[in-house]
Amino acid sequence: MSRDRLQQTYGLTDDQREIVATVRSFVDKEILPVATELEHADAYPQRIVDGMAELGLFGLMIDEEYGGLGESLLTYALTVEELSRGWMSVSGIVNTHFILAWMISQHGTDEQKAHYLPRMAAGEVRGAFSMSEPHCGSDVAAIRTRA
Repeated sequence: MSRDRLQQTYGLTDDQREIVATVRSFVDKEILPVATELEHADAYPQRIVDGMAELGLFGLMIDEEYGGLGESLLTYALTVEELSRGWMSVSGIVNTHFILAWMISQHGTDEQKAHYLPRMAAGEVRGAFSMSEPHCGSDVAAIRTRA
């Protein structure tokens, strides 16, 4: 994907431009040089994940009152676009985390928000989900489990 295309998002704030530029630099320095090797080794990218936590990416859309950056969905989408440019699997780590953090932010009790969101924003606790069952693999439309 061309960097030029990523730079065609008009009307960004200075903060948004700085976040995207920081993520772009991180991808260039920390992800692109090792992505193929880690993918072929089927290795979890712990160093990359730690770096994303240091950048605050796990708290990108978590409200500031819980230690996040309180950024917009647009900033999140541009960040994921940059991460995907480097290695799609890394963007999945942030995406699954975002889904759970968003659900807690929107539907959690005050106690749940206070307990989970600060730790999620710091990357100490990361959200994930399972979408696999023995009879259907990862076909989410065929999942039978109900909660």
